[in-house]
Amino acid sequence: MRHLHRSLSSIATVLAVLATFALAIPAARAADEPKRGSIRIAYEPPKDPSLQRIYDMVKERNSLEMFQEVFSPFRLPEDVHIKTTSCDGVPNAYFFREDDIPTIRICYEYLQQIYQMMPKDKTVEGITAQEALVGQLLFAVCHEFGHAAFDIYNVPVFGRQEDAADQFATYFMLQFGGERAQRLIWGASYMYDEFVKILQDRSRKNTKVTLPVLAFSSDHGAPEERFYNLVCIAYGYDPKIFAAVVDKGYLPDQRAKVCKYEYSNLSYAVKKLIMPHVDDAQSKRVLAQTVFPTDWQSGEWFP
Repeated sequence: MRHLHRSLSSIATVLAVLATFALAIPAARAADEPKRGSIRIAYEPPKDPSLQRIYDMVKERNSLEMFQEVFSPFRLPEDVHIKTTSCDGVPNAYFFREDDIPTIRICYEYLQQIYQMMPKDKTVEGITAQEALVGQLLFAVCHEFGHAAFDIYNVPVFGRQEDAADQFATYFMLQFGGERAQRLIWGASYMYDEFVKILQDRSRKNTKVTLPVLAFSSDHGAPEERFYNLVCIAYGYDPKIFAAVVDKGYLPDQRAKVCKYEYSNLSYAVKKLIMPHVDDAQSKRVLAQTVFPTDWQSGEWFP
């Protein structure tokens, strides 16, 4: 009986040790796991009272919450902040490290500008005001998130980083697929097409217009270049869905011939350098949703 008691006592001791060891495993694994960042959002009150309406609208419509969801598949090693803010009258959106925190700032002045440039009626290409707004805004924020991704993942970039960020944004939007991708790309291209038309009008009114050498010094491409790069990548992604860019003469045949290879090269780079940082299951859930779902059909994101 004493022997049995000793055996039971020994078994209890072993089980206690195993239990202690088992409890220690999750803690050890947690310590070994890399830090997971998240997307933090903030609506900063505007300095200029004339921008209050824009502030109220983007906040009421949970605009930043939508971007928070759209970028949720990215496994981030640190927090990324996305803010709407005043920019002292300058319409812009940009990425930088604020106190060493990756931060995307979307200026209320920029939101006001794209609102003012929205078509009043459906364009001859069939682009609605809602598509122009959503497409341009998503393209701009994806562009800045591309800068953030290059920074936090230490992605090597050949050429101008601004061009690479444009490509990142275009690729990202195309992954929504089908009609949604088509509408997003058409919406984004609308703004660049408008800039081109403005420049052409100025040129026709003044035949002596010349560009100073400094006009070519920007790290951003000219609106014409960004427009052609955008529609070429889209055409390379799916020449059937985006057949209109060639059929209607927006993209010259000589450029259209290489668009398949441009998209292929871009797709390879994204899959090699970016996709290892993306949660595939979460990505599929996000892509199955509609961008700005409550307002896409109604056209009431900006009344």
